[in-house]
Amino acid sequence: MKASVAFSVLVSAAASATPLQPLVERQGSTGTGPYPAKYTTDPGLPNHTIYVPQNLNAVNGTMPVVVWGNGACSANGLSQANFLTEIASWGFIAIASGGPNQQGSTTAAMMKASIDFASSSTSGVFAKVNKNAIAAAGWSCGGVEAYEQAQDARVKALGIFNSGQMSEDGTRKVVPYIKGKPVFYFLGGPSDIAYNNGMRDYRALSSGVPSWNGNLPVGHGGTYDQVNGGKFGKAAQLYFRWVLKGDTSVSSFFTGDGARADGWTVERKDLDKIKV
Repeated sequence: MKASVAFSVLVSAAASATPLQPLVERQGSTGTGPYPAKYTTDPGLPNHTIYVPQNLNAVNGTMPVVVWGNGACSANGLSQANFLTEIASWGFIAIASGGPNQQGSTTAAMMKASIDFASSSTSGVFAKVNKNAIAAAGWSCGGVEAYEQAQDARVKALGIFNSGQMSEDGTRKVVPYIKGKPVFYFLGGPSDIAYNNGMRDYRALSSGVPSWNGNLPVGHGGTYDQVNGGKFGKAAQLYFRWVLKGDTSVSSFFTGDGARADGWTVERKDLDKIKV
């Protein structure tokens, strides 16, 4: 069984327990950032959902990109709408695999399609895209999809959320070969079904790879469905602001006691090697 399929099976019951609703019904706000965000689609990138600031003209500077794999590899691009809207509200383009309320499952190839499109498109919502600042990230099964982008030179950072390689063999074949880019893990504590996987992966990273491992005791479901994505949404936007926008004013959340004060149990390695 492929890793992505296995993770999809593990989380399918949890995913089906919460019926998916349209974005407008699920979201308490348009994000906490300076650019209230929305979701949209682009005919040039079918089967994807794009989260962007509502007023692109108001965005100061260029917009980095976060390509996202949904939990359970769900093809519903609204699955983590609150969380992705929060990221976009800080001046990012977040691209979720799968269209709004689409049925079925995603693949790692769909995430690569997001990277390809963001790297080449310069019109519409991509008029201010920073194609040199792309991160691959995902929750659970989506995190496994993000791992498959690790060797893409266009990907500058990885975000592994409640996820990890499904076996020690998978870890040995993937994780030690990640070089030259930060890898941050956002896990749900010992009750998270991906806890052991994520912790094993974090410890298997090669020396010199900037990495951080945070555990919030909320289990595998994280806080993605909370208003603005809850504490996972806050930690994610701070991470991407630091490593993709070069905003060192937020780095102390990870290098200091900010995350711990927010309830995370933290491990970290070589954060001084992050280049912004």
